[in-house]
Amino acid sequence: MDKQHFSLLGISLVVCRNSKGEYLSVLENHDQGWWLPGGLVDPPETYQKAAIRETIEEAAINVRLWGILRCEQSCQKANYQRFKVVFYAQPIDENQPVKTKPDQETQCSKWIPYTELEKYHNIGPGWRGPELLNWAKYIEEGGYILPMSFLTGEGAPTVIQQPFTIKDLPLK
Repeated sequence: MDKQHFSLLGISLVVCRNSKGEYLSVLENHDQGWWLPGGLVDPPETYQKAAIRETIEEAAINVRLWGILRCEQSCQKANYQRFKVVFYAQPIDENQPVKTKPDQETQCSKWIPYTELEKYHNIGPGWRGPELLNWAKYIEEGGYILPMSFLTGEGAPTVIQQPFTIKDLPLK
């Protein structure tokens, strides 16, 4: 039997909501539009560490990851796979300033009230994709968030925790 070899591209995205009901968005470089903080997992880091690092790099905000909204996998070629984890987070310090100066990561970041998210479709280059709008609606309508124990290392003890909503968290 031949050995199978393939490349895995790991991606972490972060949906971050503060207690005012505002969502963290970043303005991507090269007119790609407003989107979620996130990016590639740099081996050997975990998806969790990549999510925290990317949010700091792209938005200048330190976050606490509370849970997982979704895991996505795509096999686009016989020897290539993408695996994406979408995390739910909240800022550690709600008074921490967002990124205002462009760099190699993003142009800037901004807290956008849930009620104003749709307007950003017409601001500047618009939305890069619908993910933040879709996830914000899901969260605001009481959608379930999976516990962080859902994504764990091989051999970790079995921990069974229940899904929860934002109403169950310290920041509302």
